[in-house]
This record gives sequence, structure tokens and C-alpha cells, in this order.
Amino acid sequence: MTEAATQTPDVRYTRQAVTQKTIWLDEKLFSLRVTRDPAFRFEPGQFARIGLALDPTAPDTPSEWRAYSMVSTPDESELEFFSVVVPSGKFSPPLAGLVAGNALFIDKTAFGFLTLERFVDGRDLWLISTGTGLSAYLSMLRDPATWQRFRRLIVIHGVRRAPELAYRQELLDMARTFGQASAGQLIYVPITSQEPLDPDLAPGLRCDLTSASRITHLLSSGELELRAGATLDPDHARVMLCGNPAMVTEMRALLGARGFAPGRRGIPGNLAVENYW
Repeated sequence: MTEAATQTPDVRYTRQAVTQKTIWLDEKLFSLRVTRDPAFRFEPGQFARIGLALDPTAPDTPSEWRAYSMVSTPDESELEFFSVVVPSGKFSPPLAGLVAGNALFIDKTAFGFLTLERFVDGRDLWLISTGTGLSAYLSMLRDPATWQRFRRLIVIHGVRRAPELAYRQELLDMARTFGQASAGQLIYVPITSQEPLDPDLAPGLRCDLTSASRITHLLSSGELELRAGATLDPDHARVMLCGNPAMVTEMRALLGARGFAPGRRGIPGNLAVENYW
């Protein structure tokens, strides 16, 4: 049941509680599941503003806020968030220190436009991310409507080293489940930039396509499409970018040269972007 403080109508947030914590990589990556206000609504791909009361003299008043995409789907009873710890940060270390029962605050409004409503059609959906930018895509992939809309779902997740491939097993399970039923509908392509990728981490990937590299370099060389086994055709592919702002900026330019562009003034687009840092 949602933990909520008594509030006046003009308060723009609710008090919630941590129910579960998952540590993907010690002192680096973690996920939190928290209670959800029944009135909180969102679309897969949107983000919430999370608040922490960091002033010990005001434990019921959030003093710092940060944006986090929902990993959970709109019909789940709880919210799930995926985070990286910034050692010198003011927000992520105390967030990582929360345990079940601890309080945090959620803005009543969901934000963001990285949703499938950005596209009116498309055959292949490319979900390209670095680090915790994967969050928004997990919400989409957990939603059956996404599978019904696109013939192929291509998930590109770039990290520095293999231990940072959080949610890998869930994605592999999805690939096996839906691959058997829908002729490989989900294609999962993990990419490591600081060490060669162990082929066991990406079943089906050719051994000569496991070198350490960045997503942007792989796109420029043509190897990204080889690893995915699919072509970035602007007539049929719809691309989402979410992650490190430098990656998003460079990928947007590279894809723009291929004919990919966001929608504008009523003209449907084939590219949607969001910085996630």
C-alpha cells in the first residue's frame, strides 16, 4: 500500500517508500522499486522527478530533485528506477543508500516525450542507449503493445565493461521467449567500449564482432548493423536515442546524414532523442 503523508491540495509530490533494492554492480549500479501513488500516470519512456529530504532537520521536505525514467510499466502497482552512483554527486549516493522502508518523494506529474507516440508507423524499432539510458526502453519492452506494433525490436546497450550490463538476463529471456514465437523479434546487442565482449554475453553474435568499441564508431564503420543483423533504413526503421549527451549528439548527426530526423510541425519523424545523464 502506498505510504503517503497528509498533504494540502497544492503539494506537487507524494511521499513514497522503497520496497526492494537490487544491486547490479557494487558501489556503481542499482535499481529501486518503490510504492506508487494510484493517481500517478505515465507512458512507457517517460520519467519522474524523484526527491530526497537531505536536510536532517526537515525529514518530510524534499530538498534535492533528479529525473529518472520508469523501468516499470504503467499497469504495475509499483515504480522501478535504475541508477548509477556518481561518487562525488549530491543525490545518487544517498539514493543508493536507501533500503526497504526508507522514504523518498515523487512528483505527481510524469515528464518527457521519448515515447512511441513520436512515431506513426515503422517496421523496425531501434532502441539505442548507453548506461542507465536503458531504463526507458525496459518500460517499453515490458509493455505487450510494443511487441504488437513492430516487427523487430533491436536493443543496443553500450557500457564500458561487461559487469555494467544490468538487466541483461531479462533481455536475453525476452529474446529467447519472443524469438521462438516471432522469428527473432527481439535482437539484443550489448556493446563494451573498454574491453572485448565475451561472446557468451551475446548469444548469436559472431566472434569477429566482439571487439571493444563505441556505438558511434560502430555506426560509422557499418559494424553496428552487422552486429544487429539489420539495416538502418530510414523508410522502415524508427530510432530512439537515450544516454550520454555526447553519444546522443554524435549519433543524431550520423543518423541525420542517413535521412533520420525528429518529427516537426505535423510531419512524422523517424528519430526520437533524450539525454540521460
